[in-house]
Amino acid sequence: MDEAGRLVPRQTVAATIANWIAWGAATLFVTYQLAVQNSIGAMQNVMETDLSLSAMQITVVSASFLFVYAVMQIPAGLLLDRFRPRRLLPPMALGVAASAWLLSGADGFWSAVLARSLMGAFAAFAFPGAGLVSRRRLPLGQFAMAMGLVDMAFGAGGLLGDAGVNALLSIQSWRGIMVDFALLGALVALLCWLFIGSTTSRGETATGEARSKTLRQSLREVLAVRQVRLACVVASAMMAMLFGFGGLWDVPLEQGYGYTHSEAIWLNSWLFIGVTVTPPLIGWAADRWRIRRPILLGGQMVALIALLGILGINTEVPFWFAAGNLALLGIGISVTVLTFPIACDAVEPANAGAAIGIVNASGLLSAAVFQILPGVLLAVFNSHSLTAMRIVFGVFVVIVVIGMLATYLMDRCPSRSR
Repeated sequence: MDEAGRLVPRQTVAATIANWIAWGAATLFVTYQLAVQNSIGAMQNVMETDLSLSAMQITVVSASFLFVYAVMQIPAGLLLDRFRPRRLLPPMALGVAASAWLLSGADGFWSAVLARSLMGAFAAFAFPGAGLVSRRRLPLGQFAMAMGLVDMAFGAGGLLGDAGVNALLSIQSWRGIMVDFALLGALVALLCWLFIGSTTSRGETATGEARSKTLRQSLREVLAVRQVRLACVVASAMMAMLFGFGGLWDVPLEQGYGYTHSEAIWLNSWLFIGVTVTPPLIGWAADRWRIRRPILLGGQMVALIALLGILGINTEVPFWFAAGNLALLGIGISVTVLTFPIACDAVEPANAGAAIGIVNASGLLSAAVFQILPGVLLAVFNSHSLTAMRIVFGVFVVIVVIGMLATYLMDRCPSRSR
């Protein structure tokens, strides 16, 4: 059936392969985007020295990408609904490539901030673009699994941008690496242009409907849907856990338990292993059994139990136990991928890109807040002791509970025909 509930003929094998190739090209942009985004983590020290930046300035350079990237998710989704991923993804990939080239020639703080900000603006189209290709080109019964695979590609890009760039620094300067990224971005743009191709009849209908409305009308329609708003709350809670706790605060917590810095980083990596490996399985299960809400709620319960296990201990535990707890937390967080099909199932086909962008923007902005908030609370306590951290990090327990409440309030049998 199509998104309007009409019976349509089965796709030929050739069409099915072409649609998955289109999905692969769009998803490659996602992998590339996160590799470029995360590369600054490995290059931070050498960039700081080369550009004569302070620790605060290099932090601003890094954060400028994420802030613009988060804000641009909504307009990116709205524009993708109207102008199709094939028309927008190739030039946006070129934009990321051009921004990488611009960063390679940066001579100070402001030029680096400008390059990173432009990079974030262009890269914002990658994730909702891949999501929209998944929605319009693949069977609706495979959408959650496809989004899980996009999430896996997202994690792979982060690994390439971190470990891969760190390895390259032994043979190249950071400027040379950014030139490499510029050339790679041009290749990604070419592949998107060659392989995404024309959309399905389902996509043509959705594009026509989207163009019949103003951007403001589409935005208001999506935000008026209760299921979308609840998905935003859940995404905000779980991404705060991923990027706030896992992305920053877990490492000092593990050090507080007595692990060295290297051991703490290795322990924290198990959280991201869980997040990277599990989403395709979560998506497959959600599609296979035609359920979303129970799996989402179950994953949040797993995340809550794991988090309580991490914060509940007050001494160093065996390495395997700590790693297992963090992997379990990552597995629980990975159900966040279901917030996108939940939101898309609840809106008109013409607004699917906007729904993906809005949910993603909510999660990313929450992640930024929850990277800052624990630091503020620790400053109020005027202590970074293990006891203080365990108390302060209770804010993550609170937000997970809020996410669980939002999931409980979701429709139990939402439409899957949209």
